[in-house]
Amino acid sequence: MKLNKVFVGLLGFLLVCFVSFTIIYDIKMVDSAEIGILVNRTGDKRGVSNVEIKSGWVMYNSFTHELHTYPAYAQIVDYNPFDIQDKKGTIFHADPTIEYYIPRDKATQVFLSYRKSVGELNTSMILSEVKNAYKDISGLYETDSLINNRPQFEEEVKQLLTERLKFKGINLENIQSSVKPNDIMQKEIDNKNASIQRALRVENERRAAIAEADIKIATAKGEATANEIVSKSITPTLLQWEMIKKWNGVSPQVTNGGVLPTFSVNR
Repeated sequence: MKLNKVFVGLLGFLLVCFVSFTIIYDIKMVDSAEIGILVNRTGDKRGVSNVEIKSGWVMYNSFTHELHTYPAYAQIVDYNPFDIQDKKGTIFHADPTIEYYIPRDKATQVFLSYRKSVGELNTSMILSEVKNAYKDISGLYETDSLINNRPQFEEEVKQLLTERLKFKGINLENIQSSVKPNDIMQKEIDNKNASIQRALRVENERRAAIAEADIKIATAKGEATANEIVSKSITPTLLQWEMIKKWNGVSPQVTNGGVLPTFSVNR
């Protein structure tokens, strides 16, 4: 009887310990695609030294510690378009997409600086840095220069954004964007291009007309020269000879005043 009571008491004690353990402690898996960040929320270790990088199975006291994770793989973020201005205040639309990752050895720096998830970073700090990089570089360009040198502009934005994000513990891998003039300026550009195309078409038609006229003039000159040569070659003797070649030996049936044509042939 006593043995049963001891067994029941031990079983109850173990059950209480197990329940207490499951309430106090938590176990999570941090796989190879994640960076585990274990944060001590109590004691003297609060601050820079209160963060540990973890991987694999992690067991921790959920009352005194927090486990956060950052992805160890690249993040691709497609931002909504926003406005930027050139040196003269002309508005352009920027539509960037960035690719970045958080290095494992920089995860603690990022977490301690912002204590935000990747999703929250995308819409706060990183977005702010992206906008500032575009605005700072566009402010150095004249309107025409920005329109005609977009690849150079985007490369300068990438270099500046890479430096600023790296300082904050984030590696920028790539950035792609579409920088376009505002609607009013785009309409002006389209109208200007249309005018240039019309002018080119008119110029081509003018040149074609001149070429055609030159051909006609040259043809007319050639015909006039040929006619002049023919006219100079016709003599009375040549005419008589042509008449003799065509005469069939029969006297004309009708004459003018009874006068018959005469031929003189030089031997």
